[in-house]
Amino acid sequence: LGQVVKIEMPLVIPCSNLVKALNANLPLDIRVLSAEESNHDFLPTNHALSKEYHYRFTLNDSSRAFQNDFIQNNSFDCDLELMRKACKILIGKHDFCNFFCEGTEVNSTVREIFECEILKISGQGDWGFMPDHYVFRIVGNGFLKQMVRLLMGTLWNIGRGKVSLQDFEAALGSTPVKRLGPVAPPHGLYLVKVTYADRNHLNLP
Repeated sequence: LGQVVKIEMPLVIPCSNLVKALNANLPLDIRVLSAEESNHDFLPTNHALSKEYHYRFTLNDSSRAFQNDFIQNNSFDCDLELMRKACKILIGKHDFCNFFCEGTEVNSTVREIFECEILKISGQGDWGFMPDHYVFRIVGNGFLKQMVRLLMGTLWNIGRGKVSLQDFEAALGSTPVKRLGPVAPPHGLYLVKVTYADRNHLNLP
């Protein structure tokens, strides 16, 4: 929903025309929402102050027809208050070596989480395409490969009583432990927003 991309071109074109040109050539499931000029040094990843991810899920006996590509359905009960307590544990600086999948080299597995919560969202619109559902919302200074999906899978196991809050807190350290939960399916995950500290790099809302 809020991915940021930098491109360099050997031509001058108004930003509004560039948006139209790109959308005319991209597949329909990729849309450019806006374009702005940045300075030469701007790097979308390196200059990000924070990123916000959402993971959407339901806990119903069965999923609705239109949700399957957008919201994960789990047909089991979860203690949402326990899951919310786990979210509070996540806030702060932790070593997430137990919550990422290898494949991309990183200098450090330490990340800082600024905000973390589970929200209940009402169904979207009078037509009821989407059911009432929950959003695992997390904001941090950076995220590792599949980190949010692994945290989501662990939160489900905490809600089901399979993982204690004490074991979860102990796993947020540099000592490797047995994986506490599955990698949640990809279709519930959304990158919502990237925030930049220096608005001279890119003027984002």
